[in-house]
Amino acid sequence: MNIKNLHGWDVNKDEAEKIQDELKNKVIIKPLKDEIKIVCGIDSDYLEEKIKTCAVVLEYPSLKILEIIENQGKVKFPYIPGFLAFREGENIIKTIEKIEKNVDVFILDGHGIAHPKKFGLASHIGVLIEKPTIGCAKKLLFGYYSEPPNFPLASTFIKDNEGEIIGHALRNYTGSIIFISPGNLIDFKDSLILIIKCLKEEYQLPYPLYLAHKYSKISN
Repeated sequence: MNIKNLHGWDVNKDEAEKIQDELKNKVIIKPLKDEIKIVCGIDSDYLEEKIKTCAVVLEYPSLKILEIIENQGKVKFPYIPGFLAFREGENIIKTIEKIEKNVDVFILDGHGIAHPKKFGLASHIGVLIEKPTIGCAKKLLFGYYSEPPNFPLASTFIKDNEGEIIGHALRNYTGSIIFISPGNLIDFKDSLILIIKCLKEEYQLPYPLYLAHKYSKISN
């Protein structure tokens, strides 16, 4: 995989913000052009100064597990809302580099363009790896939405302060709401459809993310 080394990771908040401003214009929101055969869910967990990232690669649409990749590193950046990529990004990239399969779409536990700078974790990683990425989260970081109707797979738009669409609020099979936004090289419709097809009735998150969350846990 061609991963671009566009910046270093040992940065402070001001430097991180400049990097976001420089890279956000590289985001491309467009329909998928190729058939999806392989997807990957990515999530990270923390214990003190350690971070563990897990990437679970699955066949699509069967959702059969093909690979489970883990990488552990050291946390270098504090938790600051809107800057998750600088806390998790380096370890995510190192995890992705270990994947043997040719992944078509990556699903990350975070946001894509539903972000104050329209450059959340999924967008940031998508620009670096030049692959389609989707952000999916249990909490909204930025924007507003109307409550989806109270039945499974109902959805409404997430909009920014100017009323521009930046994602979807989707009610899953458990009745909870998850927030979906394209990261890079995918559009709103394809992001929503893929997440819906990755949902299972018993889990709040799409199955690839559920697995990544499960296997990313750091044991004491």
